[in-house]
Amino acid sequence: MPILNSKPSSGYLPHSSKSAATAALPPLAVALPAVAAMFHDRFGVAVSVALVVVSLVLVAAAGAMVARAAAAQADAVRARRDADVLDALEPLAGARR
Repeated sequence: MPILNSKPSSGYLPHSSKSAATAALPPLAVALPAVAAMFHDRFGVAVSVALVVVSLVLVAAAGAMVARAAAAQADAVRARRDADVLDALEPLAGARR
């Protein structure tokens, strides 16, 4: 039965308002250590370490956004599947009375 299929449909992709920010973070996270390596002599050790730490924070933030979007999509798919199952079982509720 299609309503009991546990796999989400491939056509359903929720649009996230944070998708542009998520797409912009990885290039920035890669560029910061490169800038730190290129200008290490001018910046010094403290600024280079700070740039690398900021880069790691950006990578963690991007990962958190992607995980949150995936969880929201899974919840939406599960809620949609549950609603379909309940709609399919609705005629059976009258037969039991």
